[in-house]
Amino acid sequence: MPVHFIRAAQVADKTIRVDGPLAHHLRDVLRCRVGEALVFVDEQPRRYTATVTERTPSGVTCVVQKEETRPPEMTRHLHLGMAILKGERMDWAIQKATELGASRITPLVTTRAVARPIPSRTAHQQQRWAKIAGEAASQVGRWEIPLVDPPQAFPDFLKTERTGFRLLFWEEAAPSDCHGVIGPAVAASPRDGVVLIGPEGGWEKAEVEAAVRCQFQIASLGPRIVRAETAVLAALALVQYECDPRIHIASGAANAG
Repeated sequence: MPVHFIRAAQVADKTIRVDGPLAHHLRDVLRCRVGEALVFVDEQPRRYTATVTERTPSGVTCVVQKEETRPPEMTRHLHLGMAILKGERMDWAIQKATELGASRITPLVTTRAVARPIPSRTAHQQQRWAKIAGEAASQVGRWEIPLVDPPQAFPDFLKTERTGFRLLFWEEAAPSDCHGVIGPAVAASPRDGVVLIGPEGGWEKAEVEAAVRCQFQIASLGPRIVRAETAVLAALALVQYECDPRIHIASGAANAG
């Protein structure tokens, strides 16, 4: 079931009061009815299953039936740094990265990137990307909306202090290194990590060397060279597979028969 993001201040005495754009969306777009069950998440984060009790022109009121806190195993921080792509390809990549669990997305200005940020449009573009991430997070029932940063030059990104595994996916890496690199890297720090994806034209060798000096490991997505937005999806899926032992259990059970 989709979730709707609210502020903790909107919850009081087991009652959720929704106003503004979200109220309009619930009332006039989704046409929620009195008695209908909805799911909300606040910034704590807490998840509420609530029943609609009132619809008015000024808002929607719901009574909380169930309240949950986020399970400890879901407190992973996965940071995606991806070269800026052109138009809808960037929108699609941000949507899928959100669906696949990225908690932070940094658009990167790299040497071979075709798309370049235009200063007068950067703020509007960032707001658009944040909206796309918010809609995707709502649709797949996430506990939070990933942070979408303003575009950043790749050398500046590398200077940022961070913990956890560090993986840069490069089309010139040996295909045989895929599992041999990703698995051990994630196993050493399964809760936090950074994944880097280059532009349509690929990484410059100097960029890869700079990343290696910053303790990034170089990984492959296999023998085929895929589009940059496809690489985002494939890389995050591989990393999430290694991060979550429940996926291994489920796939093992499926293959056992």
